[in-house]
Amino acid sequence: MTASHRTLVLLALLATIVTLAACTGDDDSLDVTGAPTASDTPATPASNPTGVTPSASSPGCRTSADPALGDSDHVMQSGGLQRTYVLHLPPTYDGATPLPLILNLHGFGSNGRQQAAYSRFPVLADSEGFIVVSPDGAGSPQQWNIRRDGNLPDDVAFVRALLDELESELCVDGERLFVAGMSNGAAFAQQLACAMPGRFAAVGAVTALVYPIACASDLPIAVIGFHGTEDVCVPYYGGAVTCGSARGQVRPVEDSAQDWARHNGCNLDPERARPAEHVRTIAYSECDDETAVVLFAIEGGGHTWPGSVAVGRLGATTQEIDATQQIWQFFRGQANLRATSSR
Repeated sequence: MTASHRTLVLLALLATIVTLAACTGDDDSLDVTGAPTASDTPATPASNPTGVTPSASSPGCRTSADPALGDSDHVMQSGGLQRTYVLHLPPTYDGATPLPLILNLHGFGSNGRQQAAYSRFPVLADSEGFIVVSPDGAGSPQQWNIRRDGNLPDDVAFVRALLDELESELCVDGERLFVAGMSNGAAFAQQLACAMPGRFAAVGAVTALVYPIACASDLPIAVIGFHGTEDVCVPYYGGAVTCGSARGQVRPVEDSAQDWARHNGCNLDPERARPAEHVRTIAYSECDDETAVVLFAIEGGGHTWPGSVAVGRLGATTQEIDATQQIWQFFRGQANLRATSSR
């Protein structure tokens, strides 16, 4: 595919994002933190095709297991500890057709069930036909071990074992594994992309677009990020992380987006647009392996998930765009692009 073609594809994706945007009507840190507590999150309500062509069926497609649809709680062993996760299977899951899967990571001090409700991925999964897995971190407060703290478990090993278990038991499209997260979970999602090269097709990062200091892989990975310019927990313009029990320094968010673009071999002259009154996009195209890097800057936005329930203690929540919809559109577009380019 030519560079100009790749640019046109990205612009088409951004046009979809603009259309979607037009239709949408304090315990936190770089242990990069937090979704709201259970009292802040909305109830999650309990089919259509995904719009992508299945291409890599997992071993679970050949089992006779008949798992329960909807939400279910699960326990597994990892590193000598009991680890837990919430699995959501959409109504279209039949055990024979490989479906995409989103690994949905909570923020500092939150948990998988709260993240499932706050992100609303399970709701979207029911109409779009994908699997959602929302695991629980460890420690107190509960978190993802992004600092390689010896007092916390090896969360990369846990996620690797979790994905292996899911692919052995469920009918998953192995080429459409995605990871998205909030805050501490967003930072960990990006670490996973580096630690498990080739495992994920794309990454979604809300309130913590942070390029890992030591990325162990040079493989390109598509990344979409969302960050409020008035985020006091993980500052948009860089500086000290000030919320929660952990502290640290972060680079300006737009620098991190460019770091990912450089990692992906993109044209470092991004396309800039304004899909909504208080939302700007910075999009890098012409990247290796048909990847892309897109940042949504929410002017006046806080440490919050765009389009979700308002959580006053974390700052303003925009309703001009819906991060859940945008992430899925980006994931689906990237999967389709890669499938087309590999033919």
